[in-house]
Amino acid sequence: LPIITSVGGAQTLTRFPLDSWSSTTNYLGFAEFGSAIDGQIRITAADSYSLYVNGDFVGSDDDPNTVETYEVSYKRRANQIAVVVNHGGGATGFGLVCVLEAEGVQIVSSPTDRSAPWFWTDFPLDNEEDADWMTLRSNRLDQHTEDVEVDGEEVELAVPWLPVQAGNFDIRSLPELSDIDLTRVESLAGFAGGLDGSRGALQLRTLAGVNAAFGSRSAEPRLVDGDVNTSLPFRRGAAALLQRAETDLGRLVVITRVRVLTEPPSRGSYEEASLSGYSILVSKDGVNFLEVASRNQITNFQESEVNFPAVPARHVRLVVTEFSSRSGQPRVGEMEVYGEGIAQTGSFLSQALDLGTEAPKNFERVEWFGEVPDQSSLEMRFRSSADADSWSDWSAWSGEPVIPTSVPEPRQWLQFQVRMETRDLFASPTLDSLAVYFLTDGLPVSSAQAAITPAVAPIGVDTTFIYNLELEVQEGDLGVARLVIATPWPAELDAAGIGGLAGGVTVDAAQTYATNDSLVVAFSPAIDASAGITALSIPFTTRLMSASHRFEGLLFAPGSTFPLLVEEKESDDPELVLSLVTEARDFAIPVLSGVSVHPEVFTPNGDMWNETAAIGFTLGRVSGAAVRLEIYDLSGTLVHTTPESLLDAGRYVPLGGRAVDLPVVWNGRDDDDDLVPPGVYIYRLVVDLDPDDETSVGVIGVAY
Repeated sequence: LPIITSVGGAQTLTRFPLDSWSSTTNYLGFAEFGSAIDGQIRITAADSYSLYVNGDFVGSDDDPNTVETYEVSYKRRANQIAVVVNHGGGATGFGLVCVLEAEGVQIVSSPTDRSAPWFWTDFPLDNEEDADWMTLRSNRLDQHTEDVEVDGEEVELAVPWLPVQAGNFDIRSLPELSDIDLTRVESLAGFAGGLDGSRGALQLRTLAGVNAAFGSRSAEPRLVDGDVNTSLPFRRGAAALLQRAETDLGRLVVITRVRVLTEPPSRGSYEEASLSGYSILVSKDGVNFLEVASRNQITNFQESEVNFPAVPARHVRLVVTEFSSRSGQPRVGEMEVYGEGIAQTGSFLSQALDLGTEAPKNFERVEWFGEVPDQSSLEMRFRSSADADSWSDWSAWSGEPVIPTSVPEPRQWLQFQVRMETRDLFASPTLDSLAVYFLTDGLPVSSAQAAITPAVAPIGVDTTFIYNLELEVQEGDLGVARLVIATPWPAELDAAGIGGLAGGVTVDAAQTYATNDSLVVAFSPAIDASAGITALSIPFTTRLMSASHRFEGLLFAPGSTFPLLVEEKESDDPELVLSLVTEARDFAIPVLSGVSVHPEVFTPNGDMWNETAAIGFTLGRVSGAAVRLEIYDLSGTLVHTTPESLLDAGRYVPLGGRAVDLPVVWNGRDDDDDLVPPGVYIYRLVVDLDPDDETSVGVIGVAY
């Protein structure tokens, strides 16, 4: 439930917690019957599902503790079984079991049965009767496309279908399945986005039951295409000895099992088409191979497998060691590779969230809670919408535990996306929960849009810009006390040139100022509905320092610390392009300039005065450049290195009369956190660029 906290005045801040991860997975299974026949389907899933047979709706249910039985009619030969599972994201397990039955026939869904294979996708498909995807042929899945609307245009996109893996939905306690040998049956699953939200937290999916060889890089793609009916033929009789086939899994995987399937013979027997013996060799580099298992005197000619202790490998090779007969020609329909560990990447897209209220919202921040092990990352981004149909652009990815929600507002709907990555084969990031903070009352305005001119400007040169702001201020809105515009360089406001002021509203010169990266314009009194102001043109002078700059705007109500993000204005004229971004027409400025020390001598003696020295500088042309400070004594020994700061182009110097947090500061201590002796030290400021660094060298004095 949302938690509402008063923040003073007419504003209340709402905290909305989220700890479940809803997703939809579409499953498509294939089963053949020798003739048209009536039968039944028993089915259960870890969450709500809809079941279709050959495109016809059969039934739906949302109770994972029961198994439903439906009477159905199967057609001769191939039948398509489509299941749409909506997973609520709670700790209920993940997967489904489907039992197809007719007189003398029982087909139990399995993640490893290629005679009745199942596939899954998280692509958004129609959950309605006779949807085209529900009658796809199994050998046409790789050609499946759907028309999707992207940015107002219909585009054709390929639908990725993957073989199912073993699920974690426990079916062994269900009495309706007691007649089936459940020791050999697992639920089947497909984890949307590669993330698993079924164990109380969102995390990278397990690789248990995943065929790592599917679609991998093999010179014989028929060996790893997931279709047992497309096979790799070996030579006849003894000529097959030592013949080999292999695949590149694409990355290092911890593997424990290799499974070899024989193509169903069109004539003759499985024995004639099967391998009688083989060895499995693995390699990390594709050069040095190690034999990990072998299988000889095979008697289960339809399929065989070898198991071995877990070993990290990227390349898997099969070598023929026995042939069945002089006339037999082995045909391997599929080589499957299984292992353990977790997927290396994954993403999750939330549903459209109204956060418990239809009111437009000023989204303030998101806090998330979880764990991020070494060699892994977790990042989030956001977008907003007024109708849950047309969405804003995504905000930038952020891995910070508290993320300001920089999306157009006020808006009713919010959506977030999570992505996880790891280089560890077993340890995943986990997202336990998150909380969205927002305001629904006490907003400064009902709507705000802006555009900047000019759209193109010289780099590093003082240029006059005009910020064109349109406001919709209604009764009940608190009004605008401050406008903050993000600038690439300290700006100078032309207060006398501001157009559109009315109703006695003026610029409050005492509260208007510039920083290294923003221009703060204060109004007195605040711009409310009584002022009658609908548009302002605000001229100021600043300079571009990189290839482009977005002049983002924030509006603050009187006494509020919660800004409303100004939306980029869209033009009604298709030939007129409006934007908040100005592009540079040239790049003729240095990357690093204006380096100076503030103060040149400092006294880190613990008296809380003059304790640190800051390095001021200007960056040009860069974005997200790694900047660090190295301190040396006069003998040339490296004394201290500051952590790298990722900085964009801009001015990083102290401003007279106003406190500024500078990114590069030295506290007079060495890398062991001990105070250095008094004296003269050499600093080296480094901007880490590829291929060459930009550096500046100078001196700093330490005194006590």
